[in-house]
Amino acid sequence: MHPVLFRFGWFSGHSFGFMLAVSFLLGIYISGYRAKRFGVAPEHILDLSVYVIISGVVGSRLLYVAFHIDEYRNFVDVFALWQGGATLYGGFLLAILAGYIFSRKRNVGFLLLGDIISPALALGIALTRVGCFLSGCCFGKQTTHAWGVTFPPDSPAGAYERGLAAVGSAGAVALHPSQLYDSLLGLVTFVLLIALQKRLAKRGAAFGLMLFCYGVSRFVVDFTRYYETNMMLTGSINLNQVISAGLVIAGVYLLFRRAQEKTPARSNPRE
Repeated sequence: MHPVLFRFGWFSGHSFGFMLAVSFLLGIYISGYRAKRFGVAPEHILDLSVYVIISGVVGSRLLYVAFHIDEYRNFVDVFALWQGGATLYGGFLLAILAGYIFSRKRNVGFLLLGDIISPALALGIALTRVGCFLSGCCFGKQTTHAWGVTFPPDSPAGAYERGLAAVGSAGAVALHPSQLYDSLLGLVTFVLLIALQKRLAKRGAAFGLMLFCYGVSRFVVDFTRYYETNMMLTGSINLNQVISAGLVIAGVYLLFRRAQEKTPARSNPRE
């Protein structure tokens, strides 16, 4: 693993931050290109990206802190983002809310914006999960499969492996590369959205497909992923899987709703 990709003097380029930056830049480029096809000014996408970046960072941090509050000695530590600690769904959900607020302010359809940025969201998930893998965070449970991965001892995953070894865990101490499972399925979703874009002409269809695909893939992948007990709602179901189920329902609703329409829905600019 490579948690630090490069160093220039005192500056270190961390793999997760680097992949996150790449995903934002590519996402802005792809969404700006798609905006023209949908008749939306690319400037709206640039402005929306500011909302998404800020809300994504804040939301991912807040959800993590909410379930790990005992790790923080004082209020200032909550803002120490360089120390790590973020939950993707927190940023995802807050970014959707920020996008809705943005669409109301600019009088641009919320679902239209969702259709435009959906491929970028899927690609962003694929890229940032590679960053998670390189950093050794968001790791999976122990596995004896041939593709199991052993992480460096100074990574979060490596510390978990040492804990398993200390209690005499049977078999090789290797973990599911859950980050790469998520990354691969994000890439598959991106390819589907691009390949089917002509069939997803109705407003909200592309957004619905993205929500459905990511909700399903994340729900399944999370059965292989390690979570602290405070994130588990039952013996096998965690908070993120409940959120995933909500995305699946929302995606099915949008796809079903649009399937009932005979022509693309373009009449409501706020939709």
